This record gives sequence, structure tokens and C-alpha cells, in this order.
Amino acid sequence: MKEIKIDNYVAALKLIEILLEKGLINQATYTNIMKHSNSHISQAA
Repeated sequence: MKEIKIDNYVAALKLIEILLEKGLINQATYTNIMKHSNSHISQAA
């Protein structure tokens, strides 16, 4: 069986999207997280 590798950072962002869809976090929280994630990605490049 092949090992599946999942990027923890991408998995966390997907989980946050799911929380937003389910109404467990609000839009402002989601927006702040995404702003932070975009700056994190920019710094890594």
C-alpha cells in the first residue's frame, strides 16, 4: 500500500474552511486566518 503524504498546513486550512461552512467560526475569523496564511506563504517563497 502506498503511503499518502498530506501537508499539515494545507490540511489545517481545509479544516478551517469546513468550520466556516458549518458555522462554527465566523467570516471575520476566517478572513483573518486567510490573511495570515497568505502572508505566511509569501514569506516562504
